[in-house]
Amino acid sequence: MAATDHARGRLILALLALAAVVAVLLAGRIPQDPGYHGFADARTLLGIPNFFNCCSNLPFLLAGIYGLWRAPRLSQPRTRAGYWVLCLGVLLVAAGSSYYHYAPSNAALLWDRLPMTVAFMALFSLLLDERVFPDSPPRTLWPLLAAGVASVAYWYWTEAQGAGDLRAYALVQFLPMLLIPAILALFQPRYLRGAHLVAALGLYVLAKGFEHFDAAVYAALGEVSGHTVKHLLSGVAVFFLIHAVPVRRIGPG
Repeated sequence: MAATDHARGRLILALLALAAVVAVLLAGRIPQDPGYHGFADARTLLGIPNFFNCCSNLPFLLAGIYGLWRAPRLSQPRTRAGYWVLCLGVLLVAAGSSYYHYAPSNAALLWDRLPMTVAFMALFSLLLDERVFPDSPPRTLWPLLAAGVASVAYWYWTEAQGAGDLRAYALVQFLPMLLIPAILALFQPRYLRGAHLVAALGLYVLAKGFEHFDAAVYAALGEVSGHTVKHLLSGVAVFFLIHAVPVRRIGPG
């Protein structure tokens, strides 16, 4: 990619980010919806409340373990820190989401959102360091993690003050989903596998759709809710993300 094209791509990203920040600020305070914790499938099985929403986090556990198993064979040193944080974040998603769904509340939701934010920021960092800032040492991970954790902490603190505000957290969640497709379109791949990233993004968008229609899916299917399907699709998406980061081949050839 020519230097001018790269600079133009960075400018477009900056303008998109600025527009998103302004839109969120103008939106005003966004409180947590009290109905958020009311999931369609609340069945208890084997003594576990909300069994299917709890146990559908198993793919995250498997993906995190698999990712850590691959970690010693990473072929690009630049990916090491971000990849490890991504895999650890996914493992914590399995634990945090299961904990939250066992007894949904704002207090439990904190431990669901924190690891999700860690995993999101690690992924975003990997992509920024590969395509947007390829000639600089990897340096986006820790600032992004700090911003992500701070956004969740701010939401939780405002809830405790009786004036909950999700804007910072919403920005941390929404902005990467706006910028990642733009990065994939504007910048040339170097080592991350673009097809895997696109597949993961598509599965995540599909998962969010099932989440939105949680009750409708449960009413239509009877045995599984939209939120459960969201967990399963998101877990598959994580496997694609993990495989997007290249490793050295085992054995000859």
